[in-house]
Parts: sequence; structure tokens; C-alpha cells
Amino acid sequence: MDIMDLASKFIIGKTKRYGAKVAKTTSAPEIPDASPVEIDGPQWSAGFARAEIMPEEIGEKTYYIAGHGSGHVMEGVISPVYIHAVWLDCGTDEGILWLSADIVGMTRIEVNKIRSMILSSPVIKGCRHINFSCTHSHSGIDTLGYWGKPNLVSIPSDGKDKNYMDMLMNKAVEVSEEAYRGRKPGRLYSGRVLVPGGLLAKRDFVDKHEYLSKIRFSPDDGGNEIWILNFGGHPNSLGGGNRMLSGEYPYFMREQIKSECGADVLFGVGAVGGMDAAENDKDDNLNCVKMQGRMLCEYSQKVEDETQLEPKIRLINQPFYMPVDNNVLTLLATRGVMSFKAYPASPDESELGIKMETEMTYLTLGSQKILCLPGENFVSTVYGAYNTAETSATGKGPEINPEPLAVTAGDDSMITFGVTNDMTGYVVPPNDFILNPTQPYLNGYRDRFDKNHYHETNSMGPKSQKVIADTFSKVLKNFS
Repeated sequence: MDIMDLASKFIIGKTKRYGAKVAKTTSAPEIPDASPVEIDGPQWSAGFARAEIMPEEIGEKTYYIAGHGSGHVMEGVISPVYIHAVWLDCGTDEGILWLSADIVGMTRIEVNKIRSMILSSPVIKGCRHINFSCTHSHSGIDTLGYWGKPNLVSIPSDGKDKNYMDMLMNKAVEVSEEAYRGRKPGRLYSGRVLVPGGLLAKRDFVDKHEYLSKIRFSPDDGGNEIWILNFGGHPNSLGGGNRMLSGEYPYFMREQIKSECGADVLFGVGAVGGMDAAENDKDDNLNCVKMQGRMLCEYSQKVEDETQLEPKIRLINQPFYMPVDNNVLTLLATRGVMSFKAYPASPDESELGIKMETEMTYLTLGSQKILCLPGENFVSTVYGAYNTAETSATGKGPEINPEPLAVTAGDDSMITFGVTNDMTGYVVPPNDFILNPTQPYLNGYRDRFDKNHYHETNSMGPKSQKVIADTFSKVLKNFS
């Protein structure tokens, strides 16, 4: 037994003892079914704002880069990073806010703090819901804690910076207030365009769902349009050797759209698990990122056959419990690396005996269905096309997997925003989920086809997809 096997055995024992302690000291309150929120009126109204979320003293103060490995200290800046806000209502005194930041992710605990700060603002009135999406840039500041300096067995310390987190939250309030103040009447449209070859998969996906989705607000006064864009590719092409701050392709895409079309853009990733934006220049990572931004800018202007949306918002924001089997992430939580609250779970729910509270938001803007999910869902868990028994890692067929979410919704054009309102890791279908037998969640494992299964190490566990699917089925029943 090598040192990593011993480390894994220690971590498993420690986290199981933690689960037993949670069971003795905490209870898991029942989570009630949420009721729909309905907003309608005579005409759409929207406002937009953005602000820089740049850290101070890069190169003098230690900031850790979120993604590709722990302990990577930021040395400089390639591009600024931003937080964006869109206010949307139906011409009445109630509406919703949608925020997106150039960060890798945010726990629901921090998101709820931001929500409380915004709802306490004396400026904003009638806000019925707030979504907080992340562009999931792997060249941003660590806002989760996973990427601090690691120890000898690669367990990181907390990589968050308190002052940066405070600034980010205050900027969220500022842009929300500005977007609310800038609201104006107009029309809202929805459409999408296929981006052939726009995505690369690190796993064997039958269908990558290569669509760029676009919600477009056109103001009556002829001013700047507001676009809410969605695409299912990781912004991580600067690579593991990068030590510079950047918003990656979303930044370059937004800037080029602003230059060519005058539109203000809020961007969020889709079902991004195991998926990257296409590599257009393997020899120059920065040029690759710029080319990705240019590609998506061009395709965003090719969206045709748009549907004009009726001024009506309906939504359900449903909290639910996610079982936690990942002993490494649990260890990080017990060390205060990330914000986390554990609740006791039955042995059928979790091997560690714990679960966490997370949430999903299902909303319709007119006829356009949108599902906001925590974490990084594999595209097959949302849009289908599972691996067969012959091609799956486990050798088991798709019949053991839950029904894909878009199939449950009866709408392949449903837009999915991942890494929204929480960060709960990868969601992998059960028939393709395998772990290292002696180092589960600590190190990846190669399957029967000699393909690496890294993603499972950053998942909550094999039950994640079923819990999400069951919750979504319940949400749809309560939505109708």
C-alpha cells in the first residue's frame, strides 16, 4: 500500500467519523415543495450593468488561480474580469435579477449572502428572485477555496481571499442597483444556433449539443440591446501553465459583440461537464481563447427564426438535499476550505452519512424554458444520448440512468445554465461513473478502455443525477 492509498484510507475513516458526529448533533429539516412565482404584464422591461471585479496588487499579494491544480499563484493580467447584472420585468412593479461573474463558481452559502445584501438595498423594489451564474473561467480568482497551497498528498488549503470576496459581493449589489435603475421597455426574443465543431469532449459523448442559445432584449428607444447567451464549453483553454488573470473566451466574445453589435452581454455556461470550447490554435493558448470568442461572436449573429416572447415570467426555486459521498471534498469542508453545512443522511443516501442543501431554479420567459442547475452536468444527463453497455465505462446500459432533464421537460430547446446558484461538482450518469478502487475521489481511474475518469473525483457522488432528476420531476408537477 503506497502513501496515497494510506492517505485515502485515513480520509475515508476521518470523514465517516465526521458523518457519525453530524448525525448526533444535527438534524435535516424537511424541505417543503416551492410554489410557483408568476409575473406578467403589458410589456417587457430590462436593464443591464457591469463592473470590474479586479483584485488589488496582483504580483504583490497572493491570489490563487481557480482551476487546473492547486497552489498556482496569479502573476499578472491578460484581460479584466467583470460581474454583470440584468433586471427583467413585465412592465409592473415586480421582476427578477440575473447576475453572472467571471469566476469559477460560488457556493450557495455565499450566493444567499449576496441575495440578502441585494434584497436589503433601498434602491431595488419588487425583486422576486435572483440567479447568480458563473462563467466558470479557469483563469479567475479562487472563490471556492479548492485551489490554495496543497500539502504532500495534494489536499489544498483555503485559496479564497476575504477582501476579494467582500469586494465581489459589494459589486454584485452595485450592478444590481444600476441594472434596476436603468430598466426600460422593449421586446424579448429567444433563439439558438448550432455551432458545428464548437465543442470538444473529454469523455465519449454521443451528442455534444453544440448550440449557442440567445435571449435578446430589444429596447423601444433603439438603445443597446441586452443579450443573455449560453454555451456548453469550459473557459479553460489558457491551460494549466497559465498564471495570468483572464475571463477567457467569454471576455473576448462579449467585447467583440459589444464592438460589432453594440449589445451588452450576460453569459453563462450550459451543461459543461467534460466539455471544452473547441481548440482552434493548439500552439498558442491565448490566440486560441481569442479565436473561441470570435467564433461565438460570429455565431451569436447567426441566430435566426427567433421567437418573440410573451411578457410573462414563471419560476420555481426549489431547494433540495444532495447526498455527499466525496470524502476528499468533505475533508476540505471540515478544514474550513470552503463554505459548507452538513446534514445527516441515511446509509441509502450516502456512504459518509451526510448531505448538503442546494437548489435548482426552473423558469419560463414567455414560452422559453430555462433550467438553472448547480455544478457541472454532463450533457447526456440533460439532453440525452447516453452511452450503451458496449461503450460505457461500467459495461452497463442506459437503463440504469435517470431520464434526461430535457426529455422530462418535453423540450430539447430548454436552455440549461450550469454553475448557477451553487457549485456542487460534476454530475456523471451512473452507467459511466467509476472510481479509483483504493483512492476514491483522491485520484482518477482509467476505465476498461484506458480512458481517464477525472470528473468523478470532483463530483458529490454517483447519486447526484438521480436526485436532480427526481427533484426536477417534482418541480414540473408543481409548475403546472
